[in-house]
Amino acid sequence: MTGPDDNRPGDTDPPNAARKGLTGRSLNSLLWLFAGGGMEAILKIVVLLILARLLLPEEFGIVSAALTIVALAETLGRVGVAPSIIQVKELTRDHVATGFVTTVATGALMAGIVYLLAGPIAALYQIPEVEPLIEAFSVLFIIKGLGLVSEAMLQRNMRFRELAVIRLLSYFLGYGTVAVTMALLGYGVWALIVAQIAQATLQTVIYLIFARRGLAVGFNWPVFLTMLQFGLGITLSRVGNYLSQNADYFIVGRFLGPEALGYYSRAYLLLKQAAHLVGDAGDQVLFPTLASIQDDKKRLERALNLALSLTAMTQIPVTALLVVAAPEIILTLMGPQWDQAVLPFQILISVMFFRTGYRFVNSILRAAGRVYIAALWQWGYAAMVIAGAWVGQAFDLWGVATGVSGAVVFCHLSGLMLVKRFVGVGSGKSLARLVAYTLFAGLIAAAFIGLKMGLVALGLASGWILLLMVVVFVAVYGVLFTVMPTLFGEEGEVLKDQTLKAVRRRLGKKK
Repeated sequence: MTGPDDNRPGDTDPPNAARKGLTGRSLNSLLWLFAGGGMEAILKIVVLLILARLLLPEEFGIVSAALTIVALAETLGRVGVAPSIIQVKELTRDHVATGFVTTVATGALMAGIVYLLAGPIAALYQIPEVEPLIEAFSVLFIIKGLGLVSEAMLQRNMRFRELAVIRLLSYFLGYGTVAVTMALLGYGVWALIVAQIAQATLQTVIYLIFARRGLAVGFNWPVFLTMLQFGLGITLSRVGNYLSQNADYFIVGRFLGPEALGYYSRAYLLLKQAAHLVGDAGDQVLFPTLASIQDDKKRLERALNLALSLTAMTQIPVTALLVVAAPEIILTLMGPQWDQAVLPFQILISVMFFRTGYRFVNSILRAAGRVYIAALWQWGYAAMVIAGAWVGQAFDLWGVATGVSGAVVFCHLSGLMLVKRFVGVGSGKSLARLVAYTLFAGLIAAAFIGLKMGLVALGLASGWILLLMVVVFVAVYGVLFTVMPTLFGEEGEVLKDQTLKAVRRRLGKKK
């Protein structure tokens, strides 16, 4: 156990934290994670392109079924201790030491439970091939448990440049390289299994190296109880989130089979690259930022509205492009054998903003300490997903996608109501911007439908059509952002200002 005089972990605060405005620091961090996440998203798409031609939809479906169980056990095994390290106002060495021991112990416990339950889980899914995969995946809990506290400390210290590099590097070397190599050698589903383990191992090792100065080992019972009080709410919330993110996978795999799950999971993976690029980065930046101003309602409200408006500005117009270009995206990236993933992808991607926005709502609730309200909200969302997927599976994959998308919209809007009711933070300004960007996206969709029809009439291949549509979109959006900045409101001005400041700092350093 650590002593009372050895109370603060090393390297707790970023060196220039006091000299930067909160908005500037947050957006600078967001830009780092967005850039790293963008590169990772591109890398994932490239890896998907290769693997989709080396593995069968059924093989992806079997691995996706195993991963749903791994995700549940991982959620339970975290017990919310790592997020409490980010949220607590005064972080002590006892917090770090107790959190580290707790996450390692629970990781080992969950590894044993998952390994022993692999057979019954496979029987529940009615997919016997899942059993050995779940047994192999059990080692992930021990590996990830070792790195959870280190990752949380990096987030608390707002070291998002390092986080972006770690995630990109671990995916490229750990997952991408291993998965493609083993798939080429004919290892089938085991290419995906070993790649997941390799990525987790590399990521944890680097987390431990970067956060080594602040780590400690020990256990303080009163500190543990304090962390658990907050962490239990986080865990309940994450279980609800797990159900909302994985219940549709279980229903598709159980009732429509592993091949259908392969189509559905790959469509969902493409969606995640766009939605989670902003959602994950924003949540990781917003949570520590908002936790530091949790008692200032005006700043909380401005942060939430600005985050949602920035998301609407970037994601809603992109959604219009992705819906129109969905057939070309699937055929170009994955090949004609994946054509059954097109319609589910179009339906799922149509609510991308709401899927991202609810992450920011969750950040507000957690930062304000309303973790049990967040948990109740997540469970309501999970119930909607289960109901939507259950009803939808009678109509095949498009029905599941429609039911799940309706649940996503419900989750976001109901979350905003809860934030207003229990935190006192309104979102009217961001809703007005949402309507404006939706109308803008409608014009974009109409224009690109016409452009696509013209390109098809010219006899161009799917790949060229996709490339030209992306080039035109980027060019038009870039011109509008430069020539008509008022079209993008305050969020456009803030993003432009912070981007220019970042560029000037870079140029100043080079000089």
